[in-house]
Amino acid sequence: MADSGAPNGYLDPSQGNALVYSTLCGFMLIGLWAGYNTHSKREFISGVRTQSAGPLALNWIASNMSSSLLESYPQMALIPGAGLFGLAAYSFATIAPVWTFGLLGPLIRRVCPDGFTLSEYTRRRFGWPVGVFSALVFIGFMFCFMIVELNTYGLIVQTIVPSMSKIIPPLIIAITTTIYTMYGGFKASLWTDNFNAVVVIIFIIIGAVMFSVKLDLDPERVHDQRLLGAHAFGGELWYILTVSIIFAQMFNQGFWQRAFASKTNMGLYLSVALASVPLFAICFLVGMAGPLAYWAHVQELPNESDDGSSALFYALLYMPKWVHGLVLVLTGVLSSSAYDTFQSAQISVIQSDLFLGRLNIWWCRLLLLLLNVPCVVLALIQIDILQVFLIADLAGLAVIPAVFLGLIPGFDVFNGFDVVVGGCGGFLTVFVFGTIYYHGDAIRGGQLIGLPNGLYGIDADASDYSVIGAFLAAPMGDLCFALASCGLRILIGYAYARYTGKPFTMLQKREDYRMDKYVLDKDRPVSFARKLTNPEDGHRLDASNNDEFHSALHSSQPHHSW
Repeated sequence: MADSGAPNGYLDPSQGNALVYSTLCGFMLIGLWAGYNTHSKREFISGVRTQSAGPLALNWIASNMSSSLLESYPQMALIPGAGLFGLAAYSFATIAPVWTFGLLGPLIRRVCPDGFTLSEYTRRRFGWPVGVFSALVFIGFMFCFMIVELNTYGLIVQTIVPSMSKIIPPLIIAITTTIYTMYGGFKASLWTDNFNAVVVIIFIIIGAVMFSVKLDLDPERVHDQRLLGAHAFGGELWYILTVSIIFAQMFNQGFWQRAFASKTNMGLYLSVALASVPLFAICFLVGMAGPLAYWAHVQELPNESDDGSSALFYALLYMPKWVHGLVLVLTGVLSSSAYDTFQSAQISVIQSDLFLGRLNIWWCRLLLLLLNVPCVVLALIQIDILQVFLIADLAGLAVIPAVFLGLIPGFDVFNGFDVVVGGCGGFLTVFVFGTIYYHGDAIRGGQLIGLPNGLYGIDADASDYSVIGAFLAAPMGDLCFALASCGLRILIGYAYARYTGKPFTMLQKREDYRMDKYVLDKDRPVSFARKLTNPEDGHRLDASNNDEFHSALHSSQPHHSW
């Protein structure tokens, strides 16, 4: 930062506290009102086929934004070699998952009509062991993103109001969102997202006007080709960010809940179309805070001591105090909305996919409450947000693609074993690529899985293709290993049939295959697995399925308690 002072001063502690508490408590009231209007278990857990295109479009906008929006996009625009071209790639990559959910949602709904998460589809297509394992993975990834969200919110509040305690912001946001999410479930998340989208659009417009008026730009810096030029690295980002964010967002079961909440497939398509342009514009406008701060000598390009993620807040110091308050409120709205999305998804996955609908909702609420304790504690640790996102993105590319091979009509022979082999193969392929790329250095090859040098390594202009190579190797390895596993099983099955004289039936189309009735007994890896099904599979849309849900207390008795 060029000038560490605050020309217009900081918000008073009393002002900061008032804005933080009033914003989060106001958001909590919206969530509680949604909970009061939750009248069925279907609305609480999944919201399957309950939303029209308009509200769902607002949800797509809101659920794609969190408080990290104010850090990661300006940071991306400041990276030499990326600049505005890279910012456009990042903004495009943000809306790409929305289109993906819009396309995949109807395909999964065709074979899993009452499903509402990817982990449920995985369980019902590939069997409960893979499904329960995937549920644990999804819970773990969403847990990591919950930590990042609380961490980011705490850092932003401390930047705007330095006198505020570091523990207060994440603690208050965890308490308020947990209260209304435990009470209102998925419906509370939907309502708060709708409010969030409207507030964000209004506040971003006001903020964009103020930034363009209050900052004095240096004409020489404005023409810096490191930010304006079209570089090879910026072109690579269009692939890296797009495919990585698409597959990483698939770990966010809140997105799948929204896709399956649409009343019709046409309503889903329309909601995606309505959300795309505003979402791209918001991300790009926020990201422009980075170059504007650099052009105004408020922020330098990323270096060892400053990664550029605070560019917007350094520029904010030159704004009137009321703009500080506006950004503080905006941050609280963004974080609350993002955090309750993860929380509502957690409680749904825990109840439906981890415990297969056999655990009382009150126990699921208790588990969610306990999950928040380590989140708040770990949120106090300094975290590189972009680094966390990148690792999650690479993991998604290494694991998720093979899952969708199960959607191929007639490809019944492809099973859960192949999915597991594919996921392991995805990580192994990244390791092999890294070892080859680093001239036989297996240690550096293994470290590439964690992307130790971040997105752009030491120098974005250098010929370093390790990152894009890793992001190409992961999905290719996943798909190739999964298909190779399936092919090897077919060959073994064929050889066994020839040896024993029994008919070879592995490639025959199975007329009795019904995913909405769960995988067949012959697909279950162990004999007792038939007892471990979710009794609600195939019946979630039945009116009788909500008879035991009492809206006054929001309690539901499971089919079998554990």
